[in-house]
Amino acid sequence: MPQQVDFLVVGSGIAGLTFANKAAKYGTVLVLTKKRKADSNTNYAQGGIAAVFGRDDKPEYHIEDTVKAGEGLCHKRAVRTMVHDGPGLVNELHAMGCRFSVDANGRFDLGQEGGHSRRRIVHAKDHTGQEIERVLLEETKKTDVTISENEIALDLVIRDGECLGVYYLDADTRRIGLVHANATILATGGIGQIYQHTTNPAIATGDGIAMAYRIGAKVANMEFVQFHPTAVFNIKIDGRSFLISEAIRGEGGVLKTKDGVPFMDNYDSAGNLAPRDVVARACLNEMMRTDSRYVLLDVSHLPADFIKNRFPTIYETCLSWGIDITREPIPVVPAAHYLCGGILVNEWAESSIPRLYALGECGCTGVHGANRLASNSLLEALVFAARAADKMKKVTGAKFGKPVKIKQTAKTGPNLLFQIKEIMDRYVGLIRTDEGLQIAKANVDRFRRLFDNGIHIINAESRNTVVVAQLVIDSALERKESRGLHYMADYPTKRQAYSRDTIKQSQGGT
Repeated sequence: MPQQVDFLVVGSGIAGLTFANKAAKYGTVLVLTKKRKADSNTNYAQGGIAAVFGRDDKPEYHIEDTVKAGEGLCHKRAVRTMVHDGPGLVNELHAMGCRFSVDANGRFDLGQEGGHSRRRIVHAKDHTGQEIERVLLEETKKTDVTISENEIALDLVIRDGECLGVYYLDADTRRIGLVHANATILATGGIGQIYQHTTNPAIATGDGIAMAYRIGAKVANMEFVQFHPTAVFNIKIDGRSFLISEAIRGEGGVLKTKDGVPFMDNYDSAGNLAPRDVVARACLNEMMRTDSRYVLLDVSHLPADFIKNRFPTIYETCLSWGIDITREPIPVVPAAHYLCGGILVNEWAESSIPRLYALGECGCTGVHGANRLASNSLLEALVFAARAADKMKKVTGAKFGKPVKIKQTAKTGPNLLFQIKEIMDRYVGLIRTDEGLQIAKANVDRFRRLFDNGIHIINAESRNTVVVAQLVIDSALERKESRGLHYMADYPTKRQAYSRDTIKQSQGGT
């Protein structure tokens, strides 16, 4: 018999855990997580949460900065909601025991990052995500939340147009299970693992987006993949590139060519504090111009004690690789980092499928538009998770009926992840062309045909990465312009005709 809960959460980052803790007062909550509780993009977030606390700051300034970075595609109502609800939720985390950095007066020690006109980054030194994750996991022990690890979501259950739960694989027993729920909340993170060079953990294979798309949910703006401009060159931890926080440049870090020449002033009036899309393309351009495999990020001119205290994780990690950032520059390259698109949702995180919600990076609230403003990701996850949980007061009465016999495919499907990474890196990276995208599409479409419909136990992640890679490519081909994170060499300017979301929707069951 299937397990039955009121609210089922898939994923255990800041979005999933915030929702779970807040929804527990309205019913039973089960969190299925793919790997360890802490293995999520949240846990690796160095920078912080953007929120208005500074005396020289106002919500209007934060909204303006967000909309400007989003290049005309931000959903302004959602942006206003995020900015206005954010500070209260940050204070709530602080009250729960989150050890945010404070100044001598006990006020938040606010940082500044690219694209922000004011200092508004609330942080816990340079391990903010890890600290938030710690507090939220502790909070689950005080509530009626069950967390089940090593559970791999396979497909969503849909009946009469409603989402009624999820089929999953227990990685320990290798058995398929079924959970029925009044509401299913996807908080599965991003898609970084479709690229060879990514700051995302190995679990970021786009599972939630692929599952939702297969049952007919609307998916939006998948072409807008953000590349973090400064991942350490040629060094990976558990398969992910180690990023150097944008806050480093906010505190005075300078990008230079391999010969030590600063270059960001040549690309943007904001110099090293330009938005990420500008900085990432500038880094790539300088690498090509100077025939180098990396550029340099230099903080050696800053006081050594300040660097060690403000960025202890970055300092210690780089030192373990033989790079003393207080004395020498860091070799860096752009790496796939964050998806601004995802499952299209409203301001309550509701998808186009009744009883299905999406939070965090796998959802698209529209707040990021064509380019995410630094440190708005944790803020978005926090705000819309809280709003979705508030919605649970009235989410009851699902009619589950008898379990439908599932189709388990006879074919296992190939492991295509390495081939997909090569294709995406080569043709669907920072700079794209029509010709390159068509080559990528032909290859990924061929991969898609290798998978039968039905439950895949082996290589389920390959099946999902094929779907999300296909969505990125098709969305990129549809947008015949350059805007934000999407740069087309064939169409280098922004066009008014494309001041809209790119929406994709399957007929379900594909």
